Amino acid sequence: MKYKQLIESLGNEYFFYSHNTDGEYLYMSPSVEQILGYDVDEAKLGLVQHMIDSELNDKTKEILEKSATGEKQKTFQLELKTKDGSIKVIEITESPLYNDAGELISVEGVAHDITRRIEREKTIRQQNQKLKQQTEELEATIADLKLTQSQLVQSEKMRALGNLIAGVAHEINTPIGAINASVDNISKSLDESMDNLYILFTRLTEHELVVFLKIMKLIDRSKPPLISKEKRLYKKQVKEKLENAGLEDTYTMTDHLIYLNLYEVVDQIIPLMNVENPVFILKSLRDIYSVRKNSENIKLAVEKASKVVYALKRFTHKDQGMDKELSNLKENIDMVLTLHHNRIKQGIEIVQDYDDDIPLIRCYPDELVQVWTNIISNSIQAMDNHGQLTITIRNLQERIQVQIADTGCGIPDDIHEKIFEPFFTTKKAGEGTGIGLELVLKIIEKHQGNLDFESEVGKGTTFIITLPVN
Repeated sequence: MKYKQLIESLGNEYFFYSHNTDGEYLYMSPSVEQILGYDVDEAKLGLVQHMIDSELNDKTKEILEKSATGEKQKTFQLELKTKDGSIKVIEITESPLYNDAGELISVEGVAHDITRRIEREKTIRQQNQKLKQQTEELEATIADLKLTQSQLVQSEKMRALGNLIAGVAHEINTPIGAINASVDNISKSLDESMDNLYILFTRLTEHELVVFLKIMKLIDRSKPPLISKEKRLYKKQVKEKLENAGLEDTYTMTDHLIYLNLYEVVDQIIPLMNVENPVFILKSLRDIYSVRKNSENIKLAVEKASKVVYALKRFTHKDQGMDKELSNLKENIDMVLTLHHNRIKQGIEIVQDYDDDIPLIRCYPDELVQVWTNIISNSIQAMDNHGQLTITIRNLQERIQVQIADTGCGIPDDIHEKIFEPFFTTKKAGEGTGIGLELVLKIIEKHQGNLDFESEVGKGTTFIITLPVN
C-alpha cells in the first residue's frame, strides 16, 4: 500500500492490514497490539471474532460481506473487544486490489481507533441534551416570569384604577350633567321661540324685522366660550357703551349681547337699537341661537365622555400576545393624562413639549402605559395636586426620549439608591405597595431602554426614559 509506512508511523491510533479473498490476513501492522492488545499473530486469526454483539456491528457485518466480494465500501465502524476486555470503536477504510486481468486478489485496509472521539462525541451529545433541557427549563421559567410580570402589571393597573375611579366617575358625570342641562335649555328655548314667533311676524314693524335679521348676521358662531375673567371684562365694556348711548335695561341687553358673541361689534349694534322693544329682539335671537349653542355643548360633552371611556378602555386593556407591536407614545401618554384630569384640573399646569416627527415604536403598549401611569401619578402626588407637570418627547433618531418633570417635593439624596428596590415606599400605609417604580424599571429594561432621574428636594423630580424605536 502506498501510504503503509506513513500509517504505521502514526503509532497507537492506526494499524494497517491486508487479506485475501478467503479472508486470510496477509499482513497486520505491529501497532495493532498497542490498540487492541493482540499481537500480530493473534490479530491475524481474524478481527471479526472479536466483534461484540451490538447494533453497530450488525450493520457492519453486512458491509464486510460486500467488501469481501470486492465491492468497494465507504468507511465503516465496528466495536471490538480488546485483549483486556475493554471495548474499542475502530473505523475501517478498505480498498480492493486487482491483478492485470482485473481479478480481485486482496483487500487492504486502514484501521483507526476512534474510541476517544466517540466518547467525546457522546459526552458532547449528552451535554447538548442537558443544555437543551436546561434551555427548555429556562424558557419555561422566562415564560412564567413574563406571565407573572404581566399579572403584576395588571394588578398595579387595577390598583391605580382604584385610585383613579372617583375622578374618572366625575369626569364622566360632568359631561352627562352638561348634556342634561343642554337638553333642558334647548327644550326651554324652543318653547319660548315658538311663543315669540307669532309676535315676531305679526307685531314687529318691517324696520324691526330688518334689525332682527341684521343682528342675526353679525353673530359669530366660531367664537370660543369666554372664560370668567374675559366675560367680566366684556360685560363692563358693553354695559358702559349701552349706557352712554342712552339705552334702557342695559343689564339685560348686555347679558344677551355677551351670550350672542356680539361683545366685539357693540358699536354696530347700538345704532340698530333705536326701535320700540330692542330687548325683545335680542331675547328672541338668544332663544333661537341657544338651540345651536346647546347642541354644540352636547357635542362637546359627548366627545369628552367618549374620550374618557376610550382612555379607560385602553387603560384596562390587557395585552393578549407576547409579541411587540407598533404604538404611538404621544397617544398613550395623553390617554393617561385624560384619566388623571380630575386631579390635574385642581391646580396642575400641564406643559407638553413634543417633537413633531415622533415615530411609532415597537413595544408592549400595555406595559408602557403602566410606566406613564406610575410616574405621572407619583408626580401629581408629589405636587399635592398643585404645580407644573412638564412632559417632553424627543426624537433621537433610533431612540425616543421621554422626560416627565414635576415641581413637587423632590426625592431626598439618601434614598436615591432605594427607590427602585422592591417594596420600598415613602407613602403612608395603604397608599403604596412599593412595587411601582421597581415594575417601571423592569418594564423599561424589558424594552432594552434606559431609566434615569434627577431630583432636588423642594424643587422637583425629572424622570428620563429612553426607548429604542425598534
